[in-house]
Amino acid sequence: MRWILIGGRRRFGWVLVPVLVSLFGLPAAAGAALPPEATYYVDASRGSDDATGRSPASPWRSLERVNATTFGPGDRILLRAGESWHGHLWPKGSGSPERPIVLDRYGPGAKPAVHGDGQVADAVRLFNQQHWEIRNLEVTNAAPLTGAPGTNLADLRGIHVAGDAGGQLRHFRIESVDVHDVTGEVNWIGGDTAGNAPGITFRTGWDRSKDTGGIVFRGLAADPANPGTATVLDDIVVAGSTIRRTSFGGIIVKQYTGSNAGAVHTGWGERAGRDDPAFAPHTNVVLRNNFITQDGTPYGCNGIYLTDVRGGLVEGNVVYRTGTSGIEMYYADSVVVQRNEVYETQQKAGGADSNGIDPDNATTNIDVQYNFVHDNGDGILLCQCGRNFGDTRIRYNVIKSNTRYQVYLHSLRGTTAYVYHNTIYNDRGNHLIFAMGSNLLAEYHIWNNVLYSTRDNVSLTTSPTIDYESNLYGGAALAVPADDTQPRVGDPVFRGVVTGPYGNESTGPRLDQALPLRVGSGSRAVGTGRVVDDNGGADFTGASVYNGLPDVGAFEYRTPPRQPWESVNGFVTDQNGAPVPAATVVLSLHGRQYQAITEADGFYRIGGVSFGRGGVLSAGKDGYVAATGTVDVRHGDTTRQDLTMTRNS
Repeated sequence: MRWILIGGRRRFGWVLVPVLVSLFGLPAAAGAALPPEATYYVDASRGSDDATGRSPASPWRSLERVNATTFGPGDRILLRAGESWHGHLWPKGSGSPERPIVLDRYGPGAKPAVHGDGQVADAVRLFNQQHWEIRNLEVTNAAPLTGAPGTNLADLRGIHVAGDAGGQLRHFRIESVDVHDVTGEVNWIGGDTAGNAPGITFRTGWDRSKDTGGIVFRGLAADPANPGTATVLDDIVVAGSTIRRTSFGGIIVKQYTGSNAGAVHTGWGERAGRDDPAFAPHTNVVLRNNFITQDGTPYGCNGIYLTDVRGGLVEGNVVYRTGTSGIEMYYADSVVVQRNEVYETQQKAGGADSNGIDPDNATTNIDVQYNFVHDNGDGILLCQCGRNFGDTRIRYNVIKSNTRYQVYLHSLRGTTAYVYHNTIYNDRGNHLIFAMGSNLLAEYHIWNNVLYSTRDNVSLTTSPTIDYESNLYGGAALAVPADDTQPRVGDPVFRGVVTGPYGNESTGPRLDQALPLRVGSGSRAVGTGRVVDDNGGADFTGASVYNGLPDVGAFEYRTPPRQPWESVNGFVTDQNGAPVPAATVVLSLHGRQYQAITEADGFYRIGGVSFGRGGVLSAGKDGYVAATGTVDVRHGDTTRQDLTMTRNS
């Protein structure tokens, strides 16, 4: 795989495996401690469980032989490429910090495949183990459909890493795996049970919901009535992998909290407040350069469901045609979601949403930045609901062509969201920024965004708690919020039209396809924004900010490399700060004169100016005293020069 970045019910099979293995008379060495750093080979066609397994010439044959062995630090388990096994793979033992256990492939050919066939809860499993690295496997776990749609959905996962012994389990690497066709049941935390259908159940509570799918990490409790201490997973990486047609989700991280009937409530997986001492999140989670799609299954929901996490990075992923949410954070803290492409999220399996990215309930210190979010139902959903805390920053994203809301403000009182330096383009829905009801009690700051619509009179919801400032409103007629004290209204001068193609398994995120929404020289967006101290340091392309005065939108303007000219722009106002329209602005530079007429808001743009220093700029209009200034026109940035004219008395 190549990536390009800018910058049902629980089945019983696996429980019985160790017992069945002993009945089949495997060698006495099974289950015994092994020498350090041994390599074991497994070949489904040519191997023998009576062999040593220590060379390609004498490989083991079955998963049962592997499952019956306790491996140690530095060991490697290699499955022969091109071979496949049916059942489940659960090798025992743990590695050490310096010497993880590695599960990988050997030989040429397709990735070795483990097929659970819907007969085991987990096709590949690690439980109360740590320091493992899993690479280059194909994994499925699909129960055949023999009845009505949904009747084959069950408590199934592709790869499952979990523990219930308490304490911390560390270091899990899952890289270059292909997980697909897992028929996991769809359980929703809340909702209306009237919507129950085969394989789909509402109001199951926290611990029974959203825990099936492709790759799942979980903390559990061995005895819900006496749960002991939380099991926390630390140092998780899923990278360079593909996840297709897996229900409920693609990649899930989740913690136990004791929500089921008869269980002691622990609160490990919930947050009653920002510093809730009971909250026991998993830590240091990285999900990078994966391709996740639920295209082809009506039951595939969240692409990435990152819950109960403190310290997370989700970057460089393509999330395509999932259900409910492409990337969702829930009960999470200190997570960065960046440089992903999320598109064509749909409503599936009874889910109410179809958003690209969602910092959801009880999330704090979330940065959503440099993402290309397009052609979903909703673009960005801010759903910090049900709690009296939460904060997130949405910055330097391109949000385009979502069918309902480009940005959906759906948080409740006590939460704060900052939405700044985004390019938000609407050509399909009736809403750019939308909120209603109790969601208007949250605090929102909407700064320095290009808000563009090809459709007239789309909504820009206002309330005393929504702070609009220094945005550019362009395209069709828009009702500019009255509280925006520095609005810019007019053509942003985009450089082109976004047409695709978009990201896939081979290309990774096609962030470059958003580049036509960069603004051109002299645009109202250039040099007209407010300073944001916490600006992230870079724009959508990775270029440093600010280049002179702050620009508006996701892109900081720079003169194209071979462009031999630049623009001079600015606003002409009177002594009271009111715009002066229809004024003539003349620039004299190196013996040449350039001219422009101010628009209704006093804005002027003079383009095609050759580079030079000491230009004289003047603005004149009958009834006013002329205003003058000097400008330098340089390669690198548009020159911004405002002028103030005084009315004749």
